[in-house]
Amino acid sequence: MASIPESRHRIRDFISDLPPELSRLILSQLEIQDVFMCAAVCRAWRSHTRINDSLYIPHLLRKYNNITHGRNPIPPRANASQELLQRFPHLSASPYFCNPKSLRDLALRDMRLQRKWESGIPWRKANLNSCMKHNDVVFSVLIDQVYSLIVSGDRSGGVVFWSTRTDEMIKKLNLAQEPGEDVPAISPAISAMALEGDHLVIGTWHMTVHIARRDGKGTPIENRAFSLVSSFPVPSPVISILLEGATCIVGCHNGEVLFYDIGVPGEDPSPTSEEYTKPIYNPTHLLTIQIPGRTRASQVRYNLSMHYRKPFLFTSSDLVSQLTPKRMDRDNKRDLWEYGEREITIKNSSGNTPGVGPDYLCMLQPLCDEGDLLVAWPDLSVYSLGNFNSSLVWTPKSKVLVEKAHSQSVRCMGTVDRFFLTGSFDNVCNPHHALKPKTDCTNIQRGWDTSL
Repeated sequence: MASIPESRHRIRDFISDLPPELSRLILSQLEIQDVFMCAAVCRAWRSHTRINDSLYIPHLLRKYNNITHGRNPIPPRANASQELLQRFPHLSASPYFCNPKSLRDLALRDMRLQRKWESGIPWRKANLNSCMKHNDVVFSVLIDQVYSLIVSGDRSGGVVFWSTRTDEMIKKLNLAQEPGEDVPAISPAISAMALEGDHLVIGTWHMTVHIARRDGKGTPIENRAFSLVSSFPVPSPVISILLEGATCIVGCHNGEVLFYDIGVPGEDPSPTSEEYTKPIYNPTHLLTIQIPGRTRASQVRYNLSMHYRKPFLFTSSDLVSQLTPKRMDRDNKRDLWEYGEREITIKNSSGNTPGVGPDYLCMLQPLCDEGDLLVAWPDLSVYSLGNFNSSLVWTPKSKVLVEKAHSQSVRCMGTVDRFFLTGSFDNVCNPHHALKPKTDCTNIQRGWDTSL
Protein backbone atom coordinates (compact mmCIF):
# COMPACT_ATOMS: atom_id res chain seq x y z
CA MET A 1 0.00 0.00 0.00
CA ALA A 2 1.39 3.40 -0.93
CA SER A 3 2.32 5.54 2.06
CA ILE A 4 0.92 9.01 2.54
CA PRO A 5 3.44 11.63 1.48
CA GLU A 6 5.14 13.33 4.39
CA SER A 7 4.13 16.77 3.05
CA ARG A 8 0.46 15.97 3.61
CA HIS A 9 1.07 15.45 7.33
CA ARG A 10 2.21 19.07 7.56
CA ILE A 11 -1.06 20.47 6.04
CA ARG A 12 -2.79 22.52 8.74
CA ASP A 13 -6.51 23.22 9.08
CA PHE A 14 -6.28 27.01 9.30
CA ILE A 15 -10.02 27.44 9.90
CA SER A 16 -9.92 25.24 13.00
CA ASP A 17 -6.65 26.82 14.19
CA LEU A 18 -8.21 30.28 14.27
CA PRO A 19 -10.36 31.54 17.14
CA PRO A 20 -14.06 30.65 16.60
CA GLU A 21 -14.99 34.32 16.08
CA LEU A 22 -12.50 34.71 13.22
CA SER A 23 -13.52 31.40 11.64
CA ARG A 24 -17.17 32.48 11.72
CA LEU A 25 -16.25 35.88 10.22
CA ILE A 26 -14.34 34.28 7.33
CA LEU A 27 -17.12 31.84 6.49
CA SER A 28 -19.74 34.59 6.69
CA GLN A 29 -18.09 36.37 3.75
CA LEU A 30 -18.84 33.46 1.42
CA GLU A 31 -21.85 32.92 -0.81
CA ILE A 32 -24.27 30.27 0.35
CA GLN A 33 -23.14 27.80 -2.35
CA ASP A 34 -19.52 28.20 -1.17
CA VAL A 35 -20.52 27.55 2.45
CA PHE A 36 -21.96 24.18 1.47
CA MET A 37 -18.85 23.42 -0.58
CA CYS A 38 -16.74 24.12 2.50
CA ALA A 39 -18.86 21.63 4.42
CA ALA A 40 -17.69 18.92 2.02
CA VAL A 41 -13.96 19.54 2.61
CA CYS A 42 -13.57 17.65 5.87
CA ARG A 43 -15.32 16.81 9.14
CA ALA A 44 -13.90 19.83 10.95
CA TRP A 45 -15.14 22.28 8.32
CA ARG A 46 -18.50 20.50 8.20
CA SER A 47 -18.78 21.00 11.94
CA HIS A 48 -18.09 24.75 11.56
CA THR A 49 -20.91 25.11 9.01
CA ARG A 50 -23.34 23.15 11.19
CA ILE A 51 -22.87 24.93 14.51
CA ASN A 52 -22.91 28.47 13.08
CA ASP A 53 -26.52 29.12 12.09
CA SER A 54 -25.67 32.81 11.68
CA LEU A 55 -23.88 31.95 8.41
CA TYR A 56 -27.25 31.39 6.74
CA ILE A 57 -29.15 34.41 8.09
CA PRO A 58 -28.05 36.99 5.41
CA HIS A 59 -28.95 34.62 2.56
CA LEU A 60 -32.33 33.66 4.04
CA LEU A 61 -33.19 37.28 4.81
CA ARG A 62 -32.56 38.25 1.18
CA LYS A 63 -34.63 35.29 0.05
CA TYR A 64 -37.46 36.19 2.43
CA ASN A 65 -37.52 39.83 1.24
CA ASN A 66 -37.49 38.75 -2.41
CA ILE A 67 -40.42 36.39 -1.96
CA THR A 68 -42.51 38.85 0.06
CA HIS A 69 -41.44 41.86 -2.07
CA GLY A 70 -40.40 43.59 1.18
CA ARG A 71 -44.01 44.03 2.34
CA ASN A 72 -43.69 42.20 5.68
CA PRO A 73 -40.12 42.77 6.90
CA ILE A 74 -38.69 41.21 10.03
CA PRO A 75 -38.37 43.88 12.78
CA PRO A 76 -34.75 44.94 13.45
CA ARG A 77 -34.88 43.98 17.14
CA ALA A 78 -36.54 40.61 16.57
CA ASN A 79 -34.71 37.29 16.75
CA ALA A 80 -34.00 36.75 13.05
CA SER A 81 -33.38 33.00 13.43
CA GLN A 82 -36.70 32.31 15.15
CA GLU A 83 -38.64 34.60 12.81
CA LEU A 84 -37.22 32.92 9.70
CA LEU A 85 -38.00 29.44 11.03
CA GLN A 86 -41.57 30.51 11.78
CA ARG A 87 -42.26 32.49 8.61
CA PHE A 88 -40.62 30.40 5.89
CA PRO A 89 -43.08 27.48 6.08
CA HIS A 90 -45.88 29.95 5.20
CA LEU A 91 -44.18 31.28 2.06
CA SER A 92 -45.14 28.33 -0.13
CA ALA A 93 -48.41 26.58 -0.79
CA SER A 94 -46.47 23.32 -1.02
CA PRO A 95 -45.04 21.51 2.04
CA TYR A 96 -41.49 22.00 0.75
CA PHE A 97 -40.42 24.33 3.59
CA CYS A 98 -42.54 22.72 6.33
CA ASN A 99 -40.97 21.67 9.66
CA PRO A 100 -37.43 23.04 9.13
CA LYS A 101 -34.96 21.77 11.73
CA SER A 102 -32.46 24.61 11.47
CA LEU A 103 -31.45 27.58 9.33
CA ARG A 104 -28.94 25.32 7.61
CA ASP A 105 -31.80 22.99 6.72
CA LEU A 106 -33.79 25.90 5.29
CA ALA A 107 -30.85 27.15 3.24
CA LEU A 108 -30.14 23.65 1.91
CA ARG A 109 -33.77 23.16 0.82
CA ASP A 110 -33.72 26.56 -0.85
CA MET A 111 -30.53 25.78 -2.74
CA ARG A 112 -31.97 22.49 -4.00
CA LEU A 113 -35.14 24.27 -5.11
CA GLN A 114 -33.00 26.91 -6.84
CA ARG A 115 -31.24 24.22 -8.83
CA LYS A 116 -34.61 22.89 -9.95
CA TRP A 117 -35.47 26.35 -11.29
CA GLU A 118 -32.11 26.64 -13.06
CA SER A 119 -32.61 23.25 -14.69
CA GLY A 120 -35.87 24.44 -16.23
CA ILE A 121 -37.55 21.15 -15.24
CA PRO A 122 -40.75 21.47 -13.18
CA TRP A 123 -40.32 19.54 -9.92
CA ARG A 124 -44.00 18.76 -9.50
CA LYS A 125 -46.88 18.31 -11.93
CA ALA A 126 -50.59 18.29 -11.16
CA ASN A 127 -53.67 18.38 -13.36
CA LEU A 128 -55.70 21.01 -11.53
CA ASN A 129 -58.74 20.64 -13.76
CA SER A 130 -59.10 16.96 -12.85
CA CYS A 131 -58.94 17.85 -9.15
CA MET A 132 -61.04 21.01 -9.27
CA LYS A 133 -63.63 19.81 -11.78
CA HIS A 134 -64.12 23.17 -13.48
CA ASN A 135 -67.06 23.46 -15.81
CA ASP A 136 -65.29 25.80 -18.23
CA VAL A 137 -61.96 27.34 -19.20
CA VAL A 138 -59.89 28.64 -16.25
CA PHE A 139 -59.43 32.42 -16.56
CA SER A 140 -57.64 33.35 -13.32
CA VAL A 141 -55.71 31.66 -10.54
CA LEU A 142 -53.86 32.67 -7.36
CA ILE A 143 -52.09 31.00 -4.41
CA ASP A 144 -52.98 31.44 -0.74
CA GLN A 145 -49.56 30.79 0.78
CA VAL A 146 -50.63 30.88 4.42
CA TYR A 147 -53.31 28.19 4.20
CA SER A 148 -51.84 26.27 1.26
CA LEU A 149 -54.75 26.90 -1.09
CA ILE A 150 -55.00 27.35 -4.83
CA VAL A 151 -57.94 29.51 -5.89
CA SER A 152 -59.09 29.43 -9.51
CA GLY A 153 -61.93 31.04 -11.44
CA ASP A 154 -63.43 29.94 -14.75
CA ARG A 155 -65.43 31.41 -17.61
CA SER A 156 -68.76 30.15 -16.26
CA GLY A 157 -68.40 32.09 -12.99
CA GLY A 158 -67.16 29.23 -10.81
CA VAL A 159 -64.53 29.81 -8.11
CA VAL A 160 -62.83 26.71 -6.70
CA PHE A 161 -60.62 26.33 -3.62
CA TRP A 162 -58.18 23.44 -3.77
CA SER A 163 -55.91 22.32 -0.90
CA THR A 164 -52.32 21.46 -1.82
CA ARG A 165 -51.99 19.51 1.44
CA THR A 166 -54.79 17.04 0.73
CA ASP A 167 -54.92 17.41 -3.09
CA GLU A 168 -58.68 17.81 -2.81
CA MET A 169 -61.27 20.44 -3.66
CA ILE A 170 -62.58 21.87 -0.38
CA LYS A 171 -65.10 24.46 -1.60
CA LYS A 172 -66.73 25.88 -4.73
CA LEU A 173 -68.61 29.14 -5.34
CA ASN A 174 -70.90 29.91 -8.28
CA LEU A 175 -70.97 33.64 -9.10
CA ALA A 176 -73.02 33.41 -12.28
CA GLN A 177 -76.11 35.63 -12.22
CA GLU A 178 -79.42 34.86 -13.80
CA PRO A 179 -80.00 37.31 -16.71
CA GLY A 180 -82.97 39.61 -16.27
CA GLU A 181 -85.70 40.09 -18.83
CA ASP A 182 -84.56 43.58 -19.81
CA VAL A 183 -80.85 43.00 -19.23
CA PRO A 184 -78.78 41.14 -21.86
CA ALA A 185 -76.78 38.16 -20.69
CA ILE A 186 -73.17 39.02 -19.91
CA SER A 187 -70.41 36.46 -19.45
CA PRO A 188 -69.87 35.81 -15.72
CA ALA A 189 -66.21 34.97 -16.30
CA ILE A 190 -63.92 35.33 -13.27
CA SER A 191 -61.42 37.64 -14.94
CA ALA A 192 -59.22 38.68 -11.98
CA MET A 193 -58.67 37.95 -8.29
CA ALA A 194 -56.52 39.43 -5.51
CA LEU A 195 -55.83 38.20 -1.98
CA GLU A 196 -54.45 39.90 1.10
CA GLY A 197 -54.74 38.59 4.63
CA ASP A 198 -58.23 37.28 5.30
CA HIS A 199 -59.91 38.98 2.34
CA LEU A 200 -60.31 37.97 -1.29
CA VAL A 201 -61.69 40.22 -4.05
CA ILE A 202 -63.04 38.70 -7.26
CA GLY A 203 -63.63 40.70 -10.45
CA THR A 204 -65.97 39.43 -13.14
CA TRP A 205 -66.99 40.20 -16.70
CA HIS A 206 -70.56 40.96 -15.62
CA MET A 207 -69.28 44.24 -14.13
CA THR A 208 -69.26 43.20 -10.48
CA VAL A 209 -66.59 42.92 -7.80
CA HIS A 210 -67.26 40.35 -5.07
CA ILE A 211 -65.70 40.50 -1.60
CA ALA A 212 -65.03 37.24 0.26
CA ARG A 213 -63.82 36.72 3.82
CA ARG A 214 -61.87 33.74 5.16
CA ASP A 215 -63.97 31.22 7.04
CA GLY A 216 -63.85 31.50 10.83
CA LYS A 217 -62.11 29.45 13.48
CA GLY A 218 -65.06 27.06 13.63
CA THR A 219 -63.86 25.59 10.31
CA PRO A 220 -60.91 23.15 10.42
CA ILE A 221 -57.69 24.64 9.04
CA GLU A 222 -57.52 22.09 6.22
CA ASN A 223 -61.00 23.18 5.04
CA ARG A 224 -60.72 26.90 5.71
CA ALA A 225 -61.56 28.72 2.47
CA PHE A 226 -63.60 31.92 1.79
CA SER A 227 -67.27 32.94 1.88
CA LEU A 228 -68.92 35.87 0.06
CA VAL A 229 -69.76 38.85 2.27
CA SER A 230 -70.46 41.73 -0.14
CA SER A 231 -70.23 43.02 -3.71
CA PHE A 232 -70.37 46.27 -5.66
CA PRO A 233 -70.93 47.15 -9.34
CA VAL A 234 -68.40 48.75 -11.68
CA PRO A 235 -69.05 50.56 -15.00
CA SER A 236 -67.45 47.98 -17.34
CA PRO A 237 -66.03 44.43 -17.20
CA VAL A 238 -63.14 43.91 -14.78
CA ILE A 239 -59.77 43.17 -16.40
CA SER A 240 -57.35 43.41 -13.46
CA ILE A 241 -57.62 43.93 -9.72
CA LEU A 242 -55.36 44.70 -6.75
CA LEU A 243 -55.94 44.66 -2.99
CA GLU A 244 -53.80 47.04 -0.93
CA GLY A 245 -54.84 46.60 2.70
CA ALA A 246 -58.55 47.50 2.77
CA THR A 247 -58.38 49.35 -0.57
CA CYS A 248 -59.42 47.56 -3.77
CA ILE A 249 -58.03 48.90 -7.07
CA VAL A 250 -60.13 47.84 -10.07
CA GLY A 251 -58.99 48.15 -13.68
CA CYS A 252 -61.93 48.06 -16.11
CA HIS A 253 -62.29 47.28 -19.80
CA ASN A 254 -63.18 50.82 -20.92
CA GLY A 255 -60.19 52.43 -19.21
CA GLU A 256 -61.67 53.24 -15.79
CA VAL A 257 -59.45 52.76 -12.74
CA LEU A 258 -61.56 52.70 -9.59
CA PHE A 259 -60.53 52.81 -5.94
CA TYR A 260 -62.86 51.30 -3.32
CA ASP A 261 -62.60 50.87 0.42
CA ILE A 262 -64.03 47.36 0.85
CA GLY A 263 -65.54 48.44 4.19
CA VAL A 264 -64.02 45.92 6.60
CA PRO A 265 -66.15 46.09 9.79
CA GLY A 266 -64.53 46.60 13.17
CA GLU A 267 -64.22 43.67 15.54
CA ASP A 268 -66.79 43.29 18.32
CA PRO A 269 -64.82 43.92 21.55
CA SER A 270 -67.04 41.56 23.57
CA PRO A 271 -68.60 38.98 21.23
CA THR A 272 -70.92 36.39 22.74
CA SER A 273 -72.33 33.27 21.17
CA GLU A 274 -75.91 34.32 21.97
CA GLU A 275 -75.65 37.81 20.50
CA TYR A 276 -73.40 37.05 17.56
CA THR A 277 -74.25 39.03 14.44
CA LYS A 278 -72.69 38.58 11.02
CA PRO A 279 -70.32 41.48 10.23
CA ILE A 280 -71.68 43.86 7.60
CA TYR A 281 -69.36 45.14 4.87
CA ASN A 282 -70.03 48.58 3.35
CA PRO A 283 -67.81 49.14 0.27
CA THR A 284 -67.18 52.85 -0.31
CA HIS A 285 -66.11 54.49 -3.56
CA LEU A 286 -62.97 56.61 -3.10
CA LEU A 287 -61.81 57.74 -6.54
CA THR A 288 -62.24 57.11 -10.27
CA ILE A 289 -59.59 57.91 -12.88
CA GLN A 290 -60.28 57.54 -16.59
CA ILE A 291 -57.38 56.52 -18.82
CA PRO A 292 -57.83 58.82 -21.85
CA GLY A 293 -58.65 57.28 -25.22
CA ARG A 294 -56.25 57.35 -28.14
CA THR A 295 -56.51 57.22 -31.91
CA ARG A 296 -57.09 53.49 -32.02
CA ALA A 297 -59.53 53.57 -29.11
CA SER A 298 -61.64 50.73 -30.46
CA GLN A 299 -58.61 48.43 -30.58
CA VAL A 300 -57.05 49.30 -27.23
CA ARG A 301 -57.49 46.84 -24.38
CA TYR A 302 -57.04 48.75 -21.14
CA ASN A 303 -55.74 47.69 -17.72
CA LEU A 304 -54.37 44.32 -18.79
CA SER A 305 -52.14 44.37 -15.71
CA MET A 306 -51.54 46.81 -12.86
CA HIS A 307 -48.82 47.45 -10.30
CA TYR A 308 -49.01 49.76 -7.29
CA ARG A 309 -45.92 51.20 -5.64
CA LYS A 310 -46.92 53.96 -3.24
CA PRO A 311 -47.92 56.47 -4.49
CA PHE A 312 -47.54 55.37 -8.15
CA LEU A 313 -49.93 53.16 -10.09
CA PHE A 314 -48.88 51.58 -13.38
CA THR A 315 -51.35 50.05 -15.79
CA SER A 316 -50.75 48.47 -19.19
CA SER A 317 -52.49 48.22 -22.54
CA ASP A 318 -50.57 48.65 -25.80
CA LEU A 319 -48.38 51.01 -23.74
CA VAL A 320 -47.73 51.70 -20.05
CA SER A 321 -49.67 54.44 -18.24
CA GLN A 322 -48.28 55.88 -15.02
CA LEU A 323 -50.70 57.54 -12.56
CA THR A 324 -48.72 60.00 -10.45
CA PRO A 325 -49.51 62.83 -8.02
CA LYS A 326 -48.61 66.18 -9.55
CA ARG A 327 -47.00 67.21 -6.28
CA MET A 328 -45.93 64.46 -3.92
CA ASP A 329 -45.67 64.86 -0.17
CA ARG A 330 -42.10 64.93 1.01
CA ASP A 331 -42.85 62.35 3.71
CA ASN A 332 -44.83 60.22 1.20
CA LYS A 333 -47.52 59.35 3.76
CA ARG A 334 -50.51 59.56 1.41
CA ASP A 335 -51.54 56.81 -0.96
CA LEU A 336 -52.61 57.64 -4.51
CA TRP A 337 -56.35 57.41 -3.71
CA GLU A 338 -55.94 59.99 -0.94
CA TYR A 339 -55.17 62.65 -3.54
CA GLY A 340 -57.91 64.46 -5.41
CA GLU A 341 -58.68 63.61 -9.01
CA ARG A 342 -57.29 66.97 -10.18
CA GLU A 343 -54.06 66.32 -8.24
CA ILE A 344 -53.20 63.25 -10.33
CA THR A 345 -51.56 63.24 -13.74
CA ILE A 346 -51.21 60.43 -16.28
CA LYS A 347 -47.98 59.80 -18.17
CA ASN A 348 -47.77 57.34 -21.03
CA SER A 349 -44.70 55.41 -22.14
CA SER A 350 -44.68 53.27 -25.28
CA GLY A 351 -40.98 52.37 -25.37
CA ASN A 352 -39.29 51.87 -28.72
CA THR A 353 -42.23 50.05 -30.28
CA PRO A 354 -43.63 52.12 -33.17
CA GLY A 355 -45.94 50.54 -35.70
CA VAL A 356 -46.80 47.32 -33.87
CA GLY A 357 -50.21 45.75 -34.36
CA PRO A 358 -53.08 45.80 -31.87
CA ASP A 359 -52.44 42.19 -30.82
CA TYR A 360 -49.12 43.13 -29.26
CA LEU A 361 -49.53 44.10 -25.61
CA CYS A 362 -47.61 45.33 -22.57
CA MET A 363 -47.51 43.28 -19.37
CA LEU A 364 -46.30 44.32 -15.89
CA GLN A 365 -44.89 42.26 -13.01
CA PRO A 366 -43.05 43.39 -9.81
CA LEU A 367 -39.56 41.99 -9.32
CA CYS A 368 -37.93 41.26 -5.94
CA ASP A 369 -37.91 43.68 -3.02
CA GLU A 370 -35.99 46.50 -4.68
CA GLY A 371 -39.06 48.15 -6.16
CA ASP A 372 -38.18 47.15 -9.72
CA LEU A 373 -40.94 46.55 -12.23
CA LEU A 374 -40.72 44.15 -15.17
CA VAL A 375 -42.27 45.42 -18.41
CA ALA A 376 -42.81 43.12 -21.39
CA TRP A 377 -43.02 45.51 -24.35
CA PRO A 378 -44.90 44.81 -27.61
CA ASP A 379 -41.58 44.34 -29.43
CA LEU A 380 -41.10 41.11 -27.38
CA SER A 381 -38.36 42.59 -25.16
CA VAL A 382 -38.46 42.59 -21.34
CA TYR A 383 -37.09 45.55 -19.37
CA SER A 384 -36.57 46.19 -15.67
CA LEU A 385 -37.60 49.65 -14.46
CA GLY A 386 -36.31 51.09 -11.17
CA ASN A 387 -35.77 54.26 -9.15
CA PHE A 388 -39.18 54.31 -7.45
CA ASN A 389 -37.85 56.03 -4.36
CA SER A 390 -37.25 59.44 -5.87
CA SER A 391 -38.35 62.17 -3.45
CA LEU A 392 -40.10 64.28 -6.09
CA VAL A 393 -40.88 62.54 -9.39
CA TRP A 394 -40.34 58.93 -10.40
CA THR A 395 -37.96 58.81 -13.33
CA PRO A 396 -37.51 55.31 -14.79
CA LYS A 397 -34.12 53.74 -15.22
CA SER A 398 -34.47 51.05 -17.86
CA LYS A 399 -32.35 47.92 -18.14
CA VAL A 400 -32.96 45.34 -20.85
CA LEU A 401 -33.16 41.78 -19.50
CA VAL A 402 -34.31 39.90 -22.59
CA GLU A 403 -34.14 41.32 -26.10
CA LYS A 404 -36.64 38.82 -27.54
CA ALA A 405 -38.52 36.63 -25.09
CA HIS A 406 -40.79 34.82 -27.58
CA SER A 407 -41.80 34.69 -31.21
CA GLN A 408 -45.20 36.18 -30.31
CA SER A 409 -46.50 38.65 -27.75
CA VAL A 410 -46.03 37.98 -24.02
CA ARG A 411 -49.41 37.40 -22.35
CA CYS A 412 -48.41 36.80 -18.71
CA MET A 413 -45.42 36.92 -16.37
CA GLY A 414 -44.48 35.58 -12.96
CA THR A 415 -41.51 36.02 -10.63
CA VAL A 416 -39.76 33.80 -8.12
CA ASP A 417 -36.64 35.07 -6.36
CA ARG A 418 -33.99 35.71 -9.06
CA PHE A 419 -36.02 34.29 -11.95
CA PHE A 420 -39.02 35.40 -13.92
CA LEU A 421 -41.28 33.48 -16.28
CA THR A 422 -42.91 34.67 -19.49
CA GLY A 423 -45.89 32.97 -21.11
CA SER A 424 -46.76 33.76 -24.70
CA PHE A 425 -49.28 33.20 -27.47
CA ASP A 426 -46.66 30.88 -29.04
CA ASN A 427 -47.68 28.19 -26.46
CA VAL A 428 -44.33 28.33 -24.64
CA CYS A 429 -43.41 29.34 -21.09
CA ASN A 430 -39.78 30.50 -20.80
CA PRO A 431 -37.82 31.01 -17.56
CA HIS A 432 -35.23 33.82 -17.48
CA HIS A 433 -32.57 34.98 -15.02
CA ALA A 434 -33.40 38.45 -13.69
CA LEU A 435 -29.79 39.25 -12.70
CA LYS A 436 -28.25 38.67 -16.13
CA PRO A 437 -29.19 41.62 -18.38
CA LYS A 438 -29.40 41.22 -22.14
CA THR A 439 -29.25 37.45 -21.77
CA ASP A 440 -31.95 34.97 -22.61
CA CYS A 441 -31.32 31.97 -20.40
CA THR A 442 -32.48 29.37 -22.91
CA ASN A 443 -28.88 28.18 -23.01
CA ILE A 444 -29.16 26.91 -19.42
CA GLN A 445 -32.93 26.52 -19.12
CA ARG A 446 -35.54 24.85 -21.21
CA GLY A 447 -38.80 26.48 -22.25
CA TRP A 448 -41.92 24.55 -21.28
CA ASP A 449 -44.26 23.88 -24.18
CA THR A 450 -47.82 24.49 -23.03
CA SER A 451 -49.48 23.38 -26.26
CA LEU A 452 -49.89 19.74 -25.13
